[in-house]
Amino acid sequence: MATITFEGYMGAGPAWADLGANTVVFAGSLTDLTVPIATTDWNDGTHAGADDPGADQCGANHMNNVKYLTGGTMSVNGGGSEAISDVNLAEAECTMRIHLNSASTVATQNTFFYSFNGAVVTTEAVEIECYAFERGVTATAWTQINDDSGNIGGDNAGERLDLGEKTTATDHYWYLALSARGESAGGKTSFDFGFKTEIF
Repeated sequence: MATITFEGYMGAGPAWADLGANTVVFAGSLTDLTVPIATTDWNDGTHAGADDPGADQCGANHMNNVKYLTGGTMSVNGGGSEAISDVNLAEAECTMRIHLNSASTVATQNTFFYSFNGAVVTTEAVEIECYAFERGVTATAWTQINDDSGNIGGDNAGERLDLGEKTTATDHYWYLALSARGESAGGKTSFDFGFKTEIF
């Protein structure tokens, strides 16, 4: 049997922590998950929230924030503009990692990450724009995985992030940068992430 966990980087003790039932909250502040994102801007903070958003579960160290600037640039934790690449984005700077653990060794194929409305996996998140980037596959640009006004999003070909495949092992990790904003004012709760893979 295999298990999948979504993990956030929280700094020391342990660095990567299972997000469990917590939500990923994109906010307008590195330290306060209640600060809204301006509709003309992208997330300045990423947090683990107990609800939508609920109380901040990050503890002393907040989750990493990787902000979309342009199709090929980013800002990490409030820093200046950098080209988005494996060189400039360390594993420990990524927003999230996905951990696949199996009792026996497995490889993967047909592996995807996507956003959706929380109810139907092929339907985009409501009033959200979102970009994703996988570190470790020599990518040099963000991939748009949600744009409600453009009918982009969900587990659909051309509307999701095609993740790198893994060779035989018991533990596999995918390191992701994520950036989001609303298309209108107000909190957005019809917004979830999904992951799927085939193991063999």
